[in-house]
Amino acid sequence: MLEVIFLILGFIIIIKSSDILVDCASSLAIRCKIPKMLIALTIVAFGTCAPEVAISFQSVANKNGTMAFANVVGSCIVNTFLIIGLAALVRPIRVKHATIKKNYQFY
Repeated sequence: MLEVIFLILGFIIIIKSSDILVDCASSLAIRCKIPKMLIALTIVAFGTCAPEVAISFQSVANKNGTMAFANVVGSCIVNTFLIIGLAALVRPIRVKHATIKKNYQFY
């Protein structure tokens, strides 16, 4: 029962802290007259990779550098293909026939 309470409490903390991060990033963009997209691609992107950084630091502290490397590589692969996959679900990605023929000689 205590685990369920900690899980719910963790979700509440994550949701509230992500709201604070987005609000602060937006206000920073407005104050510095920086496009919001630039802020989203830098500051908020760091917030999304913070768990991987924390796990990597913990792995290195425990003398397990392989785990840190695997965490970074796996995270990059999953994030990239997840974004491409979701984008393809929303709107199909069109590729010219010439591009396919050039890149895939066996086609």
